Amino acid sequence: MVGAGAAALLVTLAATPVVLGAMRRLAAIDDVNERSSHQVPTPRGGGIAVVLGLFAGVLVLLLASGHGDAPDLLPMTVGVTLFGLIGLAEDLGGDVGGIAPLRRLALQLLAGLVVSTVVLISVSLDDAAILPMAALPAAALIGPLWVTGFVNAFNFMDGINGISAAQAAVAGGALVVVGHLHDAPALAAGGAVLAGAAIGFAPFNFPRARIFLGDVGSYTLGAGLAALALHGVVTGIPVEAVVAPLLLYLADTSATLLRRVRQGECWYLPHRTHTYQRLTDVGWTHTRVTVTVAGLVTAMSGLGLLGTRGGMGTRSAADLTIVALLTGYLSAPRLVLSARARMRLRRAAEPTRPAPAGPTPADGDIGLVLPRQRQAADPSLALDPAEAAGMTRLPDHLSDQR
Repeated sequence: MVGAGAAALLVTLAATPVVLGAMRRLAAIDDVNERSSHQVPTPRGGGIAVVLGLFAGVLVLLLASGHGDAPDLLPMTVGVTLFGLIGLAEDLGGDVGGIAPLRRLALQLLAGLVVSTVVLISVSLDDAAILPMAALPAAALIGPLWVTGFVNAFNFMDGINGISAAQAAVAGGALVVVGHLHDAPALAAGGAVLAGAAIGFAPFNFPRARIFLGDVGSYTLGAGLAALALHGVVTGIPVEAVVAPLLLYLADTSATLLRRVRQGECWYLPHRTHTYQRLTDVGWTHTRVTVTVAGLVTAMSGLGLLGTRGGMGTRSAADLTIVALLTGYLSAPRLVLSARARMRLRRAAEPTRPAPAGPTPADGDIGLVLPRQRQAADPSLALDPAEAAGMTRLPDHLSDQR
């Protein structure tokens, strides 16, 4: 299992520079527009390297375990393949519109149906699996919607440097732990492969983005996580344990959609009003937002697992804490703006300090403010260091490049 994750990491790490050059030659570039969080045109399609890494990890797992003893990663592999192809078509055809929205949704639902079917067949053929009574019909009805919905949520959230690589790495690691504790080798192996591929891609996307995951990457990672989560729930693992690592992406996307519908906006049109995007708009850097999201996902993953290992009181407390963390995250942009407004009011209310006594210009003299270049050229006109330090610094978020 460790070898499979390492293989996914190394192959992704080695393949990404090759994919970067290929995307440049194919002119698969994300240009800067009013919805962008990046400031320079950047190649997309880096998820091709992620797909190669995932396939390498699965192959190593099969070779190391033997075909009969290997964990069942067929549902994840099918999901990665089908959604990866849809995403690749989007990335390569992005400049000419890609796939029409309704046709793309139909293809995604069809792919989700195939993934759900493979999950049900795989679990049904597993003699060791103990299926809850309602698991199979629920998976047959909800599975395609779940897989398609989470894939799109993952894609919508892939908007700043490193955020989706961090989400996949942390969630994959959490599924490794869940798989070990609940005797679910498919979750443990799949989580290791996903985490390895995400970590292998991260150096090219964080803290500065040399290439983006693109739809092929976000669809692939989203489909892999969704398939593993569905597999875990169908086999009887508590929902919190497998869904908690994915909740932040789901909450941000759902809250944004509901807010846009409530405000009468066209919810299906492109926008940049997700919570993570609003945090960058109020001054947080890409790095700060990504680290915050990774920390919250880690905390919620631990709480989801803790809740399933204790009694009812522990489970309720863990669930309420997860809700509190999500509420705090969704409210963060408003809280940041409120805190800054209060700080400005306090500063405005402070008494004005009297100007220091000093020589005044003689009658008829005019005080001149020289250009900064002139001040630098004449040492006698240099500013006090403390004063100069505060004059030229730009806000950190303006120097970010996605």
